[in-house]
Amino acid sequence: MEYRSQALAPALGSAANLFARLNEAGVRYGIFKSSRNTLIALAGDQDLDILVAREDYHRFCSIAAECAAIRSINHRSLMSPGREDWFVPDFERAKYLHLDVHVSVRLGGKFNKRYPCYSYDDINRWELVTVGDCSIPVASPQDEAAVTLSRIAFRSAGDVAGQWMTLAGDWAREIDELVFAQAETGLKVVWCRIAGTKLRCRIRKRGGEIQVYRRDLAEIREAVRGQSGATAYSAWTDQIVNGTRAFRYAAARVMNRVIPGSIDRRRPASGGLLVAVIAPDGMGKTTQVERIFRLFEWKFCCARLYLGSGDGRGWWLRRVIRTFYIRRRSSIRAAFLDERTRTASYGLKSRLGDVLLSIWGALVALERYFRVRSARRLADGGLLVFCDRWPQTLEAGLMDGPTQRRRSNPLRRWEMQLYERMSRIQPDVIVHLIGDYAISHARKPGELSREEFDKRIALMAAIRAGTPQVGVIDAAGDVDQVARSLFALVWKAL
Repeated sequence: MEYRSQALAPALGSAANLFARLNEAGVRYGIFKSSRNTLIALAGDQDLDILVAREDYHRFCSIAAECAAIRSINHRSLMSPGREDWFVPDFERAKYLHLDVHVSVRLGGKFNKRYPCYSYDDINRWELVTVGDCSIPVASPQDEAAVTLSRIAFRSAGDVAGQWMTLAGDWAREIDELVFAQAETGLKVVWCRIAGTKLRCRIRKRGGEIQVYRRDLAEIREAVRGQSGATAYSAWTDQIVNGTRAFRYAAARVMNRVIPGSIDRRRPASGGLLVAVIAPDGMGKTTQVERIFRLFEWKFCCARLYLGSGDGRGWWLRRVIRTFYIRRRSSIRAAFLDERTRTASYGLKSRLGDVLLSIWGALVALERYFRVRSARRLADGGLLVFCDRWPQTLEAGLMDGPTQRRRSNPLRRWEMQLYERMSRIQPDVIVHLIGDYAISHARKPGELSREEFDKRIALMAAIRAGTPQVGVIDAAGDVDQVARSLFALVWKAL
């Protein structure tokens, strides 16, 4: 079998290891769909569809689990018996291989794959293809074309031209590459074996168009429905069910845009995860949260939350106070972090300042409280939630803790109560990025003094003393090295 020869990323080491172990164990499996994209899939940039013999399914699951693979739960409109999503991690490259694992190839609409048709033994010939370090069985072009045409019979409307239907898009490219060589044109016949009967499917290539004989597709549909014991009116009910599920899935996607965090994609079978990344300024926590979010969002339901009090974020009243008062006190650090003793004078201006700071602190605490609760609910609902920062109560005025101690008033007491409630909600994974002051100063010059940096490092050490399961990553490495370490910590917690 020939593959496209353009330069592509090398296959993931985890993929080579998985397939080598499956081959050694004698597990019967093979690629039956979109084999032309095998190189892209093995690099971790696309799905890889494999068909596993039913008798070997449990051995496949055992070997995949030993390779740190995890399963996911799909949206209910896309769930199909005999099919699972597996994800195999590659810790060296901070990527993962997505395997669509089928015990049987089911036919029908995209949202109603009702009819089991092909099993591993129904493929007449498997060819062993070597791609880099991977040796993988792949269905022969004739067998893959038969499976593809059976799927087209249920999935593609196409453009009708008399007795022929013109294929378009991926369907046309796939059939062209499987059936016709180079610029070859003319009429071809692909035989589909369904319920012990060989059915022909005529295909012709005229110019740049790929056309399929419509009556042959209809006979394939009738044979598939017949072997599944479908009723006479199943052709109508299948369309209704498929349309209903398609609408439900589209509504879920829209709802996810209106209310971010709604379930509209895959969730890990082990449940959601709440991950908090904590570090002093300049250690790269925001960059790493962005990267890990984008990596997992490719295939999973994810959410990202910011729990700081930076510029341009938060409620309008808090932003107004920050703009017109806190910045006038030279910087927010001067307002909250400097442990200066108060002067004896406590006039109207000082009282007004205390009121504004109390309002500010209460609003920040309330915002964080709502976001912390939201993060926990989303994770409990099956999402992967990545938080930039996490509130702490060990020391006021530092690293997203309460504001610096002031004269007691109702707002101050309410702020402390909110932080006490937040302390009862803990992330599933806490990651500390640590390093030298030189790193922070080089990345964000003037953001923190050495004394302020040392205070944060000491506070993080105190947090780890009370929470031993905190993961520590050295931020001194390059961005990719830190990303690989963070990816490994998160994946192993799934």
